[in-house]
Amino acid sequence: MKLGCVIMASGEGKRFGSNKMLADIYGEPLIARTIDSVPGGFDVVVSTRWPEAAHICEDKHCPCVLHDGELRSESVRAGLSWGVERNWKGCLFLPGDQPLVSSDSFEALAGAFKANGGVAPVRLALNGEPASPVLFPASFFPNLMGLKGKDGGSSLLRGRADVQLVEA
Repeated sequence: MKLGCVIMASGEGKRFGSNKMLADIYGEPLIARTIDSVPGGFDVVVSTRWPEAAHICEDKHCPCVLHDGELRSESVRAGLSWGVERNWKGCLFLPGDQPLVSSDSFEALAGAFKANGGVAPVRLALNGEPASPVLFPASFFPNLMGLKGKDGGSSLLRGRADVQLVEA
């Protein structure tokens, strides 16, 4: 089952005070650390509007979709558009500022997704509280592509009983 991973790296970092994707973490830019954190079983693409982040992706030999949208929905569409052509059965949306998601957590998400037949969303949780990243089945792709404004994929999960939580 081919799974994609869209690393979302388009935010402005207003609360951070600068583009946090470029912030140094252990001697590398944050976005580089996040790219490196994703295990090999995922087909990875970075969705960003920052040319500096795109250059880091190039250095990392990681595919990147450079778009000009300011809203979360635009970043979702840009990244997912790249993956739809690659026959993904599911797509994990990983915030670019989460380089510390463990390989065990990635594997648990993928394992739970495969166990449910790839039909229900799987979401990382911390102490039972829903968190990010989220792995969406391909059946959600049309709705993800239809997001508008500041909405991200989590807006599609509200009130759903079939979302499976996997403890980090």
